[in-house]
Amino acid sequence: MAGKGELKGFRLQLVERCSEPLIKGLIDELIDEKILSDAEMETIIQGNALRADKCRLLIDIVIGKGDKSCNKLLQKIREKDPALSEDLGITAPVEPPTKKDQSSQQDINGITVCSEAEYQEITTKETERYPIYEKANRKRWALIICNIVFKDATLNRKGADIDLKEMTNLLEGLGYSVRLKINLTAEEMQDAMTSFAAHTDHSQSDSTFLVFMSHGAKNIIHGIDVKSEDVTKGLHVDKIFDTFNNKNCRGLRDKPKMILIQACRGNDESRVWVKDGAQQLENINQEGLEADALRSMHKESDFICFYSTTPDTFSYRDPDTGSFFIQSLIKSMKEDAHNLSIEDIFRKVRCSFQNGQQMPTLERTTSLKKFFLLPGY
Repeated sequence: MAGKGELKGFRLQLVERCSEPLIKGLIDELIDEKILSDAEMETIIQGNALRADKCRLLIDIVIGKGDKSCNKLLQKIREKDPALSEDLGITAPVEPPTKKDQSSQQDINGITVCSEAEYQEITTKETERYPIYEKANRKRWALIICNIVFKDATLNRKGADIDLKEMTNLLEGLGYSVRLKINLTAEEMQDAMTSFAAHTDHSQSDSTFLVFMSHGAKNIIHGIDVKSEDVTKGLHVDKIFDTFNNKNCRGLRDKPKMILIQACRGNDESRVWVKDGAQQLENINQEGLEADALRSMHKESDFICFYSTTPDTFSYRDPDTGSFFIQSLIKSMKEDAHNLSIEDIFRKVRCSFQNGQQMPTLERTTSLKKFFLLPGY
């Protein structure tokens, strides 16, 4: 046996016999190896008073991350407690070989796949990057909220169904299970976010995408219940950050959270296309810091928010081909995710609008490292 199978075989004995100092030492080693996140470390230590419970959860989390992570844990146990390892019969683990496509010309759902050479170059060269979990064991989730049909039928968003279909296809090709929410009121949008943030699988995910497509105003995303006489009502963008920040979404701590927003942000006129929005809303205060559990941390970090347009301006959509922003973004991600970071992809999208009707913009971005999707891995 190797990897997961071997660790599962020793699970009961390790739970019974691992000492408290050994468990803490193993956690420290796995944090350094970037196998465990700080959030997972806190969950293991703070959420379990009993030594056996801490050991059991540690092993279960590592098993969920695949053979390489399991082998690393077994190796660390051998290094830190040779007597226990010899007694249990834990031998030096051998990592199973991996088979990867050699050519980046293959594709998944139209997405260019990262080749073995590209993977090795990126993972060797880019030391300051967010880790990606093993494909076979991670559970990536994405949320798409798309409003197409409104209570006021004059606001229906023709062409948005194209954006919805193609964005779903893109994210599924990148390995995300997509939770679709269509035609929601502002209150229902908040409920959908709250439910998604509480998803237990986030602990086994390395990232998420949060996609919002609707009408909008400044700092507002409209629900299907928007009224023309009061377009300042809706889901405030602050609520997205509040719902998924480090305090309220523990499973996504220290993991990149990409927020994509297709909506107008004001009523400045531009060119003659179908537009997605109305008027303005006053800004509210920025977020501060919080002290939480074992450490003081920023309340808000690891976000990358990409808005379809600059403040106070329209965002444009063609009723036959979809939104300019969404279609450009999908095209760039399909072409470039195999060898560019998400930040570089977003820059290319902005460049594509240099002579266009709108200018996508990064806002409230707090990513601390580069994020590479590396499709196929």
